Amino acid sequence: MNLIKEIQKFDDSQKVDNAFTPPASWYVEKSFLDLEKRAVFQNEWNFVGHLSDVQKEGDYFTGKLLNKPFVVLRKGEDVKAYYNICSHHGTCVARGKGKAEKLTCPYHGWEYSLEGKLKKIPKAGAIKEVHSKDLNLKEIPLKLIGPFIFLFFGGKAQEVSPKLLNFFEQGQYSGLHFIKRIEYEISCNWKVYVDNYLDGGYHVPHMHPGLSTQLDISSYKTEINETFSVQRCAGEASEVKGDEVQGRVEGEAEYTWVYPNFMINRYGKWMDTNWVIPINENRCKVVFDYFHEEKVEDVDDALKASEKVQLEDIDICDMVQTGLNSGVYDCGVYAPQFEAPMYSFHKLLKKSFLKELS
Repeated sequence: MNLIKEIQKFDDSQKVDNAFTPPASWYVEKSFLDLEKRAVFQNEWNFVGHLSDVQKEGDYFTGKLLNKPFVVLRKGEDVKAYYNICSHHGTCVARGKGKAEKLTCPYHGWEYSLEGKLKKIPKAGAIKEVHSKDLNLKEIPLKLIGPFIFLFFGGKAQEVSPKLLNFFEQGQYSGLHFIKRIEYEISCNWKVYVDNYLDGGYHVPHMHPGLSTQLDISSYKTEINETFSVQRCAGEASEVKGDEVQGRVEGEAEYTWVYPNFMINRYGKWMDTNWVIPINENRCKVVFDYFHEEKVEDVDDALKASEKVQLEDIDICDMVQTGLNSGVYDCGVYAPQFEAPMYSFHKLLKKSFLKELS
């Protein structure tokens, strides 16, 4: 496949009214996902977790984005990140999340300090002491944006947009209590899920009849910035209707997306974050973390209402991927009143692609 030719099929010089969406190849070809690994995920700051996961000395959590395993931990006042890879034979030195005074490889017992320094090699024998400086854990550039932890997996880390930093400093995202994590594996390309999120509420009355009763869709507004966009919509508490829960949406609902794959939803006393992780060109995983202003325990009904919305989105994203894989659909158009944020996402992708291939 000629990647440049497929990229240039998307003409981002047009206004959204006249523009066509990217071709289906962007969503179904492995060569595009391979390009995205280099052009997008290695060259952008990637969300990986929340500050509440590493509140105390020794707190840590692990994860993997594409083929990059990482461990994030608290050491004193600092939050650090390292590739979760032992320098001996490449084994992961930490699992899951927890608290530790040191990181110990389960394979041969090599021990690392919380600063990533190699401290102990059992029965070292012929391993020369002079090599120890080269056998430390490899550190990953880390940035706190509000209470959110971002890592940079590429070469020299780029500066974070001051406008993005200011947005999160001014927003109501800190001081919330973690409630629960729910993960979904979806039969669609990761960009299909992001597109669905960025359609300016266009799909809400059709796909989410319950949610739409709690939102004034006519008030929907979008704000597009260089690397993030914000969608806002008036909401109000309503009586319990089926699986919908009173008070879940009240005041203004705010939906923020940060390039390439991170979303924050703020509504009433609730916040949830969505982290979209590619699995392959036809599948992705979406990690939902739920937060609340209070230490609530009885949240089953509220989470049930949220899950109903997620399952509706999963269903439609699956159907979109079926159409993209058909060989019949090539490209579509934008609904200009709603889908400018989606168009902005596609423009950023093209910019990343061409920069990598230049």
